Amino acid sequence: MEKNNKIFLYVILGIIFTALIAVIVALSFILSSFKSMANNNENKNVNAEQNKAIVNSEDIIIFSIDDPITANLMQESANDDKHMLRISVGLALDKTKKDYKKVNEQLSEKLPVLKHIIINVVRNKKYEEVLQPNAQELLGQEILNEINEYFQTDTITDIYFGEFFVQ
Repeated sequence: MEKNNKIFLYVILGIIFTALIAVIVALSFILSSFKSMANNNENKNVNAEQNKAIVNSEDIIIFSIDDPITANLMQESANDDKHMLRISVGLALDKTKKDYKKVNEQLSEKLPVLKHIIINVVRNKKYEEVLQPNAQELLGQEILNEINEYFQTDTITDIYFGEFFVQ
């Protein structure tokens, strides 16, 4: 009888040990999944900066929009306070690109269109979005994408904000 009790005890200990290992493996898998998700969220914010073309600073010409641009921010509901964003914008143009002169001329000729693109992007932002620490980078990247898409170019490499005033 004592031999059966020892066997039974060893079987129970084996089952407990196996269950413990299974729990440890499951927890490590879950923790690594959470860590991976957190890293993916951080990478999304960093990708906007990494996607910018690397251009020698001597090859950059700044196209400035002289007047600041003011636009209302999107309201989530009619009861929300009205907010606005006032920005002054400069576009970095890569003068080594073959279409540099054409793009520079188009920007001057179509300044109202350029301002319209910027205003449309800003008007689709909520007050809370433009208060985030990385708001300038994200807004700049979105504006850059829209401008490059409209003008069908990659000559415009970056956007600079001289003024970024939220009210």
